[in-house]
Amino acid sequence: MKKKSLGFYFLTSGIIILYFFLLQLLYNVRRPIFYGGAVLLALAFLFFLVKDRKAVYDYLSSIKLAVALIVYTAIAVIMGTLILQNVQESQYLQHYSVGFYKFIKLFTLQDTYHSLWFMLLVGLLNINLLLCTFQKWPITKKKIGFFLIHLSIFVIVLGGSISAIWGIKGYIHFHVGETHNDFNLTRYNEMLDKKHKLDFGVRLDKFEIEYYPPDYRVYVYTRKSTDRDFGKPYSLKAKEGEVYKVNNAKLKILKFFKDYNQKEVLVHNEDGVPGVEVLLKTNSKTISGLFFDTPGRDRFFLPNGEGLVIFKWKTPKNNKEAISVAKEKYILTINCAEGNKTLSVELGKTYDFSKNYLVKVDDFVPSFSIDTKSGKVVSKGDNPDNPALHLIFINKNNGEKLEHWTFQNFPEFSHGKKIPDGCSIKFLYIPSMKDKPVYIVSAEKDVVEVLNGKVKKKFKLENNELVFNNYKLVFNKFDEKSSLKLEEYSASDKYKNPVVKVLWEENGKSHELQFSAKDQKATFLDNGKVALLLRDKNTDPKAYRSYVTVIDHGKEVKKHVIEVNSPLVYHGYYFYQSNYDPKDPNYSGISVSKDPGVYIVYLGFFMLTIGGILRFYFKM
Repeated sequence: MKKKSLGFYFLTSGIIILYFFLLQLLYNVRRPIFYGGAVLLALAFLFFLVKDRKAVYDYLSSIKLAVALIVYTAIAVIMGTLILQNVQESQYLQHYSVGFYKFIKLFTLQDTYHSLWFMLLVGLLNINLLLCTFQKWPITKKKIGFFLIHLSIFVIVLGGSISAIWGIKGYIHFHVGETHNDFNLTRYNEMLDKKHKLDFGVRLDKFEIEYYPPDYRVYVYTRKSTDRDFGKPYSLKAKEGEVYKVNNAKLKILKFFKDYNQKEVLVHNEDGVPGVEVLLKTNSKTISGLFFDTPGRDRFFLPNGEGLVIFKWKTPKNNKEAISVAKEKYILTINCAEGNKTLSVELGKTYDFSKNYLVKVDDFVPSFSIDTKSGKVVSKGDNPDNPALHLIFINKNNGEKLEHWTFQNFPEFSHGKKIPDGCSIKFLYIPSMKDKPVYIVSAEKDVVEVLNGKVKKKFKLENNELVFNNYKLVFNKFDEKSSLKLEEYSASDKYKNPVVKVLWEENGKSHELQFSAKDQKATFLDNGKVALLLRDKNTDPKAYRSYVTVIDHGKEVKKHVIEVNSPLVYHGYYFYQSNYDPKDPNYSGISVSKDPGVYIVYLGFFMLTIGGILRFYFKM
């Protein structure tokens, strides 16, 4: 028989592959006609086999056919690489025309490696490889490597084909405490409305996410003008003392706080007033407070309304002065053209107000409100959350009266009424206690206890402490000339509220700025040409893992920690750590697969390795 050329095998095998494509088209469009086409292919093969069995065998076992099929398989692989595989329809329409997308679907080119035509092509190649291999029969010692290499390719393809046809993929949406004995099937990475039943259950006991250590950076965005987009940012490590060059400017990290907070501290000030730091100590915590010997800032209420403490630099001279100190007070600060004055007033009394007016202190309410039915002023309660004083201005010349409410919390609010003589008023309410003790404590360590307008007792502080049943007050620091200062510090070593202070220097000018990682908007400089942000560079998790238990027939048979590279394997199913939800710490996404051909593929690679070693060892 005359040997056929390589071109003959390319032509005939090409015609066969075109028929495979025709079968794929019929399968996707007209299923009954497809079955007829498949029967016709089988009958044609039987016809040629009966007519000339040797010619069929020679054709299928030809090395030239192998060359042609390998070339066509390579072309198919290239097609599968260039054409998008297993993505959503919207993505295909973004890259291809509608007509080309329909063509792709007709021949299943969007899933090349699972298409009918590709599996038939690979099957034909496998038959050719087997027949070519067994042409070397019988097997000799030197031929063992050759046989293993060729058979391994067949075994690998066989295993891959089994996985493609009978493999299962799915997904489980897990929450801690849940047990699942089924999973949602997926195809082309999309969830199907189908479930696959398991003959066992899997329970999620715990889920945890491990993050990389925080790495906070100052991100500096720059642009040439405000009508252009910002360029790629500078990423500057928020390390105190570091100086960075940004274009023609410099940025220095002055301070970095992991957990930014502020606290009031007492500092010496030659222009200040007498002050004291007081610590309220219980068994579990300590609270500090600063108080000054000035109206309104000299007193503080004890826990649960047990009493009131008033700080004075000097001890009251007598009982009358102590009782006066303990009384509640109404302080008016009056600013007029002719001068300013501060009055400590009492209800029902009249005082000189301005050049043309007197003022009568008529009424007081601790929590100002207006009754909606009667329209009258009432107090919502005894808590002084909105203290207000009712004043009556009396004209010195004609006795004309003007009424006015003044508010401590809203000094500018006047119900649309003008204060006489163009003056302004500020009102301060200094509270006291009824039926509860008032303790007047001085820097001289003296304590005067006043109850309901009478001095009850006097005593000395011991160890600077005023002791009660469940707590004590410690007068920690006295200073005759002091003021309040806000001190910045990190409340903890955890990154709860990261804040950075920087110095920006450009064109001989400098700006000191402070911004937080919690800021939703950037801090801008140079009329919007520079934007600064503080962000953590390490926002992605380092690892996330699910602690699961396998329950088979009501018994806990296996515990496992599923991680990205450590799946749970049970009864041929693989459970992979796939996803998580940063907003839900109890959620874990688990992908499931069953790959019946995987061990056959492993066997094929093992045979390929052994065959390669033997082929090298027994040189031919």
